[in-house]
Amino acid sequence: MLTLFERVRDWWQARRTRQITPDAVRERVERGATYLDDLDPGWHRRVNADTLELEDGRHCILGQLHGEFRLGLGRSHLITMSSAPRASLSPVAYGFKCVEGVSDDWQTRDYELLNEAWREAVRTRQEADSSPSDIPAAASGDSVPEHVEMKPSSSTEAAA
Repeated sequence: MLTLFERVRDWWQARRTRQITPDAVRERVERGATYLDDLDPGWHRRVNADTLELEDGRHCILGQLHGEFRLGLGRSHLITMSSAPRASLSPVAYGFKCVEGVSDDWQTRDYELLNEAWREAVRTRQEADSSPSDIPAAASGDSVPEHVEMKPSSSTEAAA
């Protein structure tokens, strides 16, 4: 017969592993990416998706943005050490860290899914930045809006 402690531990681990599915991980990452969008617009421009590795404190999202994971927790206001009665945000719930309290195999799987989801989130934002539909035609220099009347400049008139 399982002891109360073993039953609680098994219940806790089962609850934690439910956060390690592709859909749940994408939801956690989207929550984290949206948080960064609000906190630090353009953050994705400073992240290299090819070298992104959440298990590495220097190559994770916060590490690439702030030099190191733990520094990033503070600088991005996920964890605050002030005396103000503000609750810290969970790095796990925001996809910056793997689920803890589960086996090494589950943590490895969580990191794999997190890396994939963060790379997708970064690349999606980077591609949206370089999308030609975001650049107005007049700003690109390729064409002039129809309602603008072109007048010769004084240097053109002098040459004529």
